[in-house]
Amino acid sequence: MEHYLLWHLALLSSVWTLVLCQTTPTPCTVDITESMITGLMRTEQVEPGCEGAWSSLMTFLQKTRNNLTDCREREEDASTDGLSNLSCQQLLDEQQKNANQSHLALDKELRSKSLYEQVELSKVKQEQRRIQGEIDSMRTELNGHYQQLLLLYIDAAETRRAFRYYQHLVSLQQSNLPQQLIKFVYAAQRHENRRLQNLLSLIRFLPTRREKRTLYQLLQPEIMKRPTQNQSSLAMLASLEMGLLAGQHEKSDYKKLRDAMFDYVLTRWKMVRLGGNYRDIVSFATNHPDLYKQIGVQLATVHPNYWWKFSFSQFITYPNKLPLPQQRMEAFQKIMFQLKQRNKQQFTYHLAKFAPQLDVFERFLKGRDDEMDWREDLLKLKGAFADFDKKKDYAYYLKNSSTIVKQHERAAKGNSRNSRRGLSG
Repeated sequence: MEHYLLWHLALLSSVWTLVLCQTTPTPCTVDITESMITGLMRTEQVEPGCEGAWSSLMTFLQKTRNNLTDCREREEDASTDGLSNLSCQQLLDEQQKNANQSHLALDKELRSKSLYEQVELSKVKQEQRRIQGEIDSMRTELNGHYQQLLLLYIDAAETRRAFRYYQHLVSLQQSNLPQQLIKFVYAAQRHENRRLQNLLSLIRFLPTRREKRTLYQLLQPEIMKRPTQNQSSLAMLASLEMGLLAGQHEKSDYKKLRDAMFDYVLTRWKMVRLGGNYRDIVSFATNHPDLYKQIGVQLATVHPNYWWKFSFSQFITYPNKLPLPQQRMEAFQKIMFQLKQRNKQQFTYHLAKFAPQLDVFERFLKGRDDEMDWREDLLKLKGAFADFDKKKDYAYYLKNSSTIVKQHERAAKGNSRNSRRGLSG
């Protein structure tokens, strides 16, 4: 076996030498049998014949040469890999170093720019604050002008224009606006009644119940501590309008303030009415007829304790001082009702004073467009005179009024003299 392998390698070496020697100019001839060639190529497919076998051998040898060449090249490449890897690592390290340097430089630049931007932003914000401060100052100044216009229009009784500026200031959320209005009203004593009246007119224009109640609550203490106002028609006006915003059974501080002012003014008016002073009552009935309806009956009512202590002859003139037929009729009806309740025996003098005033009222109605509207009530009122004495009607008291009054006055004087004599005796 070893002999065969040696022979096989020797033959293959000879053939290889032959192939290599083909490039030499000296011809060389070697006799090789077909079996020797096929023996060399036991693992390869051999073409038949000597020429085919030789051609297959040449192809095989060429492949072997190529394989050996590739093998040598791979060996050479493998020997240089270490150097290549080393060279690449150095290049990578260099690139990383450059990248780090670039990153540091860029970071430094960005930090510098960021610091600059922060400084600039701080300047911008500072400028914004300055501008905002100027805007706020201008807005405050402008609001001050609006407020001055509001107060001027209140002072001038320009209610609609005042209301326009009031709404504008409310929309700007002007602080302490109600307090500023109250302060303005009472800034000068000689103007406070006029300004109060104008402010009350403005309050009627306000859109919300809350706004109205706020101002009324601030006004009430100011009105009540001023004798020039707490008994006036302005106080009655404020209290009645406050009542329109309060529930009948409400138990709030607002309602207590309203009731306190109303009761005080009404009591004072009733007292001055007993003395024959009807100025504020008539003024209120003239300027605020709708609100007067709430108090007309009360003002025509005299407390029983005072019925025999005041001047009926003066009081009976009060209804005809009122401006409207309804107001007069209501007052006369209430007085007649009280006469029936309290003068069942002593009625002649009172009816003699009553009849002429009712005649004045009838003449007041004549020629008015609504004269017929009051005819039925007037007839009922005249008919009530006979309820005291069936034999004496309204016409009797009207005709004999002067005589009855004189008789009553003479009798009163006689009683007065007798009373003095009794005291002296």
